[in-house]
This record gives sequence, structure tokens and C-alpha cells, in this order.
Amino acid sequence: MMTTMQSTQTINNLKNYIAAEIHDSMLYSELAKIAPTIDDRTLLMEFAADEQSHADEFKRILRSITGQYFNPIPERIIINMPYRDILRDRVIDESGDFRKYGLQYIETPQNSPLKTAYYRARTDENVHALRLLKMLSTE
Repeated sequence: MMTTMQSTQTINNLKNYIAAEIHDSMLYSELAKIAPTIDDRTLLMEFAADEQSHADEFKRILRSITGQYFNPIPERIIINMPYRDILRDRVIDESGDFRKYGLQYIETPQNSPLKTAYYRARTDENVHALRLLKMLSTE
């Protein structure tokens, strides 16, 4: 059973994760529009769908905890760096998310729906990082 402090932290974390996952989904959608190849575009749209899926799953769990909907309004995405520079930055962000969700997975009780959500998000973030590296390795 969670203490009030743990519950508050979990709720705050979920809200932050939802906002971040929505932002990442939108970013990948925008990057797909300028992707130099169909393969890159396809991968980026898959990443966008994965990130939106994470946000949706975290929203469902947050609603089950609080009884309230949380649907942040994201800021508009503006691409202001070269495509490949953004991909390089995304490798760092995705690998950081892999670590973050991995730590959350370890700290979450066994029968919690959050454990599965963290595992899925962690796995997808790692796959994204690896595929971004592949995208960067091709000219």
C-alpha cells in the first residue's frame, strides 16, 4: 500500500510522464514530415504512435488512481535544429527515459498496473534509441 507521500509522488510523476510522452509523440510526427527517406518516416511515425500509447496508458492509470482525467495541452512543436542533430539529441533522451522507466519498474509493487506500463515504456524507449542510432548511421 502506498503512503500519501508515495501516492502524491506517483501522481506527479505520471502527470510529468504524460506531458513528456505527448510532446515526444508530437515531435516524432513533425520529424517524420521532414525525414529524408520513407524508412525514416515510417520509423518516426511508429515512434510517435508508441509515445502516444505510453501517454494513453499512463492517463488510464492516473484516472484509476485519482478518478480524474488529465489531458495536458502541449506546446506547438517548432523544428529549429537540423534533422540529424535532433535525432542525436533524441538518442540521449530516449536512453535516459529507458533508465528512468527502468528505475520506476524496479520500485513499483509486483501487482501494480504501473509495473507493466513502465516495462512497456522502458522497452519501447530502448528500441527507439537503438533505431535512432541506426538512422544516424546511414547517410
